[in-house]
Amino acid sequence: MSDPDDRTPPKRVRLEKLQEVHVPHLLKVDRASAEQYWALGFDAAEVPVRTNAEIYRLPKAHSVRVAEADYVVAGYSAFRDEAPGVAYLEEIAVHPDYQRFGIGKKLIEQVFEEARAANLRELVLRRWDKAEWACAFYDSFGFKPIDDGAPTKVRGWLAEKTDGDRPFLRPGESALWVAIPKGNEPDEEDDEEEAEVADPPADDD
Repeated sequence: MSDPDDRTPPKRVRLEKLQEVHVPHLLKVDRASAEQYWALGFDAAEVPVRTNAEIYRLPKAHSVRVAEADYVVAGYSAFRDEAPGVAYLEEIAVHPDYQRFGIGKKLIEQVFEEARAANLRELVLRRWDKAEWACAFYDSFGFKPIDDGAPTKVRGWLAEKTDGDRPFLRPGESALWVAIPKGNEPDEEDDEEEAEVADPPADDD
């Protein structure tokens, strides 16, 4: 990652729905993000890189937003509604060259906005505890470990996830939650309804 002091912040950051043209760029974002974890000692099995087909399939079950910084794809987020009524953040990734410019913050705030519109009150996620940058990022939003003091739906979500033969949380991973903040009156800003991503071509991995 470049030295943050030597970089010029983007003049414009735009969030939009995933389109076919974004897919090859998101593959690069996903790999660059994974490489940060690999540098800490994680392997590709623990922090895999999504395939072309997996990126295409994300909007089938998730709300996906792509962040463009001065027209360059810089990051993305993907969340979905999960039982018993919480928003689950499946992914948020920002290319290391564009981190610390507030792009991740914009993506999280967009998730909050969409979750509120769906009458969801809590956002949950998984986090690797060794990733100091990720811990600091989530701490800045007030995310907390899921314990006995968490809301009933949050505890119910984790109980459902962990009630099975396949472990949901891996060693060194934590489940976190945060209350979705109440929003202000929405701005009359056009979010530009984009066409859904087409079905993927055959995966050439």
